[in-house]
Amino acid sequence: MSAFSAQDFNAKRYSSVRPTYPDSFYKVLSDYHRGPRELVVDVGCGPGIATFQLSEQLDSFQRVIGTDLSPTMVEGARSIQKQNPQRHSRVSFEQSPGESFKFLESKTDKQKCDMITAVECVHWFDFSKFQEAVADTLRPGGTLAIWGYGDFFFPDYPLLTAEIDHLSYADDKLGPYWQQPGRRIACEMLKDLHYDPKWFQDIEEVYFYENDLEGKGPNDIPLFMYQRLTLAQLKEYIKSWSGYHSWKKDNPSAEKDITDAFVDRAIELYPQLNENSELQITWRTFWMFARRRY
Repeated sequence: MSAFSAQDFNAKRYSSVRPTYPDSFYKVLSDYHRGPRELVVDVGCGPGIATFQLSEQLDSFQRVIGTDLSPTMVEGARSIQKQNPQRHSRVSFEQSPGESFKFLESKTDKQKCDMITAVECVHWFDFSKFQEAVADTLRPGGTLAIWGYGDFFFPDYPLLTAEIDHLSYADDKLGPYWQQPGRRIACEMLKDLHYDPKWFQDIEEVYFYENDLEGKGPNDIPLFMYQRLTLAQLKEYIKSWSGYHSWKKDNPSAEKDITDAFVDRAIELYPQLNENSELQITWRTFWMFARRRY
């Protein structure tokens, strides 16, 4: 998490290249939710990618609050909001750790939150404290929704899947530069984290792995996440990773940037490619829904 909080972290690049979530998924989330729709809090919001989508796709909610521990991320989200204040009039942002809802200072907000979401961020949290804080904040019957993605693969260029995994985890690449255990938990899509039935019921845990996604598309899977990127754009996406940020700080004068080496290897494996060649990348995805017990 420290990389995202650093003052020199490029939040603008992060926001511009991060994947978004399909409209079809928000319909699944909306259909799951029951009862009032006054307040949704999106914790670990980063630059507001899912927060803004929530306000637009679940427009029946009166208020949407995004929170993040990183002031860099919160400032980035607020700057996006200022670009279109009318469109995002129901959205606000607060700096706060994911395990705390103290920014809801009014006693009238106590257990009045209708939905709490956590998107691609729970691997940074103390999950037990997070669940306890959510249980203390959600109204009975309110929705807790966690979702996100793991690593991506190249459905049309399978040799590149092994290469991106090597770049991500090899000891001589980005492997040592990830903050652990957060990275491991994220790439495993929280599979070892489960809701406590003491507080939550009607639990759904849904995972889509490579064999579930191959040959499928947006019409088949609600949380089907993919992008078509040139190799040059893929380099920019890799540069948004916290592991890359840490590697770059340790290797400011590297003879060749690690992303350039990846592109060289891609072209070596598939000579028909160049930096302007467009490839599809597909992410492994998951969601976890639950309702606060009455």
